[in-house]
Amino acid sequence: MLRPETHPAARAAGGFLRDARERYYILPEQAAGLLRISEESVIAMEAGHHQLSLEGIRLLCDLYRCSDEALALCTLAHAPAIPTPADQEGVVRDLLPGHDRRLAGCARQARRVRWLSTVLIPPPLQTAEYALAVGLPPIELPGVPLPGPEQTVFVLDEEVLVRGRITARLMARQLLHLLDVYDGSDIRVVPGRMPMPRSSGHLVELLMPAGPVLARVDNTGVAYLPDSSLSARIDDIWSLTTPAASRNLLVRAADDYRHRVGLAGVY
Repeated sequence: MLRPETHPAARAAGGFLRDARERYYILPEQAAGLLRISEESVIAMEAGHHQLSLEGIRLLCDLYRCSDEALALCTLAHAPAIPTPADQEGVVRDLLPGHDRRLAGCARQARRVRWLSTVLIPPPLQTAEYALAVGLPPIELPGVPLPGPEQTVFVLDEEVLVRGRITARLMARQLLHLLDVYDGSDIRVVPGRMPMPRSSGHLVELLMPAGPVLARVDNTGVAYLPDSSLSARIDDIWSLTTPAASRNLLVRAADDYRHRVGLAGVY
């Protein structure tokens, strides 16, 4: 079934299925033979251009040794392309166990990943102590070690660096960790507060072949958003930052916390 535009959740499902296929070195022609469709149709489905049947998803999950993902992927792949009475905003939520794993699989197929955080340090950059303190499990997206700056970008507002709900010693260690990984990551800090809606979760943008996938991630699940205009807003926020200014803001915040608790750090 072809559609002029798939919901971002369907693109995420296709990205995860491609990641699962490649993990076991299964060729597209093998999947096509199982489903009795063309190899081009399999590739289109993985890219998010083609909607696969529910039975087709179940068969592929068996082939890719991830049958426990079938229910969630069927829900995502057949998400509504327009708002429904059940959800007027057209948001599709993945609340089943493994939601972060499915998003991570999709992210590994993305040409670019951008984290936007207005409340907490982005999960891939969190220390274990910080993650425990804020009550969010660490999310390895798209994985460890962190990809290069051409692939993954972290954008956070300055208030995230001085948030008071974390102890000074824990925050000092977290900021020193950010400086330790700074040279191998693209971390941008927006002075003051971002001109974005504030949320308890994190906004993630994945650039997929069929278009962007935007999602909010928190400790309850992943909400896939139909509003692609957010990508333009992320671009606008990005233009407010530079690498040098971002590092200076990190150093200033780390210095403040480090001196408060007498913690040494070299950067």
